[in-house]
Amino acid sequence: MTKTKKEKLDDVISGFMQVGQIRACGIVSKEGLLINARTPPDVDARIFSALCSTIMGAAEAASGQMNTGAVDEITVRTEKGIIILKPAGEKAILTVLAEPEAQLGLLLVEMETRAGQVEEILKEM
Repeated sequence: MTKTKKEKLDDVISGFMQVGQIRACGIVSKEGLLINARTPPDVDARIFSALCSTIMGAAEAASGQMNTGAVDEITVRTEKGIIILKPAGEKAILTVLAEPEAQLGLLLVEMETRAGQVEEILKEM
């Protein structure tokens, strides 16, 4: 039986969570709507989604004003974690909230793969 888009996106998120040191991750529309997420009880997935979309929008606006090209990723380091945003095609953003000591290189490599998967799933008719 063929999997639905939701099931395929669930698989992408579940696989990504296996990387480790990830507190939350999600797939957000460019408009800030939650598509899919795995978050702990202390993280409101809908608010996280809206904020991540806002951060991406601001970065894209700044990039456009400075003629620096498309945004490839955004990394925000805080004392309690790392927020990473990666475009997943034209429709979505792959987001992650990782532990402060997380292996950034591993997360970025894995996000590249997962963002490509999300883009392909969302392109399906």
